[in-house]
Amino acid sequence: MKILLLITFITIGTPMAMAESEWSFGADVSMSDQYFPEEYGEDTNNNLLKIEIDPLVRWKHGERWRFYLKPVLVADPDNKSSEEKFFADPTEAYIKFKKDVLTISAGYHVVTWGVTDGYNPVDFINRKQIYDPIRSKKLGAASIIVSESLKWFDYDFIYIPRATTSLMPGEESRWLPREVFIPQVPQNNLVLILPENLRYHWGTERTLDNALDNNFGLRLQKSFSIFDISISGYDGAAPYPIIEPQVTGTITQVSPKTVIEVDPDVYLNRKEHRIRQGGFTLVSRQWDFLFKYATSYTSDHGQYYNLPGWIHESVVGLEKTFNFSDAMLIGILQYSFLDTERKNDSNISITEIFRAAWMAGGRLTWKEVWNASFLGLYDTVHYSYYLQASLGRRFFDSWNVSLTADSIAGSSENPLGLYSKNDSYLLTISRSF
Repeated sequence: MKILLLITFITIGTPMAMAESEWSFGADVSMSDQYFPEEYGEDTNNNLLKIEIDPLVRWKHGERWRFYLKPVLVADPDNKSSEEKFFADPTEAYIKFKKDVLTISAGYHVVTWGVTDGYNPVDFINRKQIYDPIRSKKLGAASIIVSESLKWFDYDFIYIPRATTSLMPGEESRWLPREVFIPQVPQNNLVLILPENLRYHWGTERTLDNALDNNFGLRLQKSFSIFDISISGYDGAAPYPIIEPQVTGTITQVSPKTVIEVDPDVYLNRKEHRIRQGGFTLVSRQWDFLFKYATSYTSDHGQYYNLPGWIHESVVGLEKTFNFSDAMLIGILQYSFLDTERKNDSNISITEIFRAAWMAGGRLTWKEVWNASFLGLYDTVHYSYYLQASLGRRFFDSWNVSLTADSIAGSSENPLGLYSKNDSYLLTISRSF
């Protein structure tokens, strides 16, 4: 981190002007209780009580210098997965210099490239904490970002000397598969039948092709009348590692697929790998609609036999705002379609959920204190779905209370249905200072 800051100051080469400094402080504090009605696993949680604190510090010096700090601190002391009891991440902690149309920022950043909601095929910069895949958190990337508005286009360049790794669910997490498990292996001809008393253990970690070193990305943006377009490129670590189960068991079938009844202890070995991605996005505003399109092509970098191969992902969506006398509704309709080198049915591949899927959602606010939202995802390949509904109320300008219900349905042999026992209800109370 010190090296990043030093490089920034040397690059800028401009001393701070004598100007008055301004500081501001704040924090977001929340407490949530998540309840899972169904048992899933021998020693997993049915209830999770979390406390999250996100302090906020801002500093302004003249017109050119800014400092921003907003780390994330989470305590979940009753979680049976020891890895998930406490979580802390710098998330956003950077110093920024701006002169005319040039901005240089160094520190920890959260970067979002892309225009679509829920599923974003060009958003590859940050790794994630995915203790709960439905409510994953982006990890701050220690990086330098250079942005500039030129005559013909705007650009953003990011350099990450050393990327972090994604934080996977803990060994006692109910988000690890605990029924039928189809690992991603060559030809995908292996099915593992898991026992009821399954015990997961994280095994070895290996980084292929220096995947975590010297990650970088470039995005070019341009506006034409009613169109906003962007072109991006990324070379660096894949957002998720390759997970390879190491098991022992009894073979019960050899054709057409090999079926193994697995012994209770399963070791999960991780391999970080490098990818190269090109992306394109388009946003158009016309006829009171917001049209969104995003597409990307990703290829592997390396020769390891179990790399996932190339993938072409696309999302097209429509967004419209409806205004009422004392309320506003934002509605979204999206369709995702993708093609992959490996035409498999792996139920641990997150992308399989979006191979041909519809997503519809909306957010309603009224009387400036109430809000409600709905999200539905339907996987047309595996005929599974995910539904989320939420209702919230603001009190005394700074307190918020919300109740959220999640429902997942489908066969346990497909990516969404595998977690059909993870329906939950989430109560959250939050306060902003």
